[in-house]
Order: sequence, then C-alpha cells, then structure tokens
Amino acid sequence: MTYNKKMIESPSSGIWKFWDYVSPNGNNLIEEWRQGLSDTGRFMFDNLLKNNRKTEKPLEWIGFKRFIKGQGERERLWELHFYSDKRQYRMIGAFGPGRKEAALLLGCYHKQRAYSPPDAIETAFRRKRDLWEGIATFHERTIALYS
Repeated sequence: MTYNKKMIESPSSGIWKFWDYVSPNGNNLIEEWRQGLSDTGRFMFDNLLKNNRKTEKPLEWIGFKRFIKGQGERERLWELHFYSDKRQYRMIGAFGPGRKEAALLLGCYHKQRAYSPPDAIETAFRRKRDLWEGIATFHERTIALYS
C-alpha cells in the first residue's frame, strides 16, 4: 500500500478549539454577550468561529483584525471582527491554553478608535490573567454547524 496522508492524519488535527471566559462566580460572559446579540449577530459570530476553526494559521482567520497595540500586543491579545446590525463587533481573545486553542475573553463594539465598553482592552487583559492564574475558568464553546 502506498503512503496516503488522508489515512494517517487524524480528522481533527487541523481543527481549532475555542474556549469561553467563565468568571469566578460561574457566569459564562462570552455566552451572555452572544445572547445579547440579534439573531443575525449570533449567526455571524457563530459562522465566523465555524469557518476559522478549520483554518490552519490564525493570521489567515476570517475577521482576524490585528494584535492589539500597547499592553494588548505585549500580552498577545487579538481581535476578530464581524459586521452585523450596522455595527462593528469585536471579539478580543488570546491564544491558549493549549496548542490550536483560543480563549475568547470579551465581546464588544468598535467604532473608529473607541471601544464600547471603553475599558475593553484592560478588561480583556485582566480576564486573560485570571484564566492563566486559575481565578476564572474556561468553557469549551460549542460551535453551531449550520447547514
């Protein structure tokens, strides 16, 4: 039998796993933010993650905006963006806790140079620190696979 890459590789080897930030009091703040979106907003967010989970390199993710400047850049915080309901949404995240895994830290809005809430970057930085120190926890995001 000749070498067949498809037979040897695990089918999930290229799949990214996304984790939600769960506060110390047990609230899944990413899911709460998502539930506050319109039906279209939730669909756009879910679709963004569904498509990106199959993309090998995160710099090629759909909606990968940039690494956030300043403290966010030092902490390797990044933004995914999507547009819905005439608003620019942002999901701020960080890579980890494991390989091919990403922690979703905070959902917000962005217009020009202003975030809403205005302390979004500081909050994301604090949430990342809380996760890595074990103060907060991760919850695996179930990604809806719409047909």
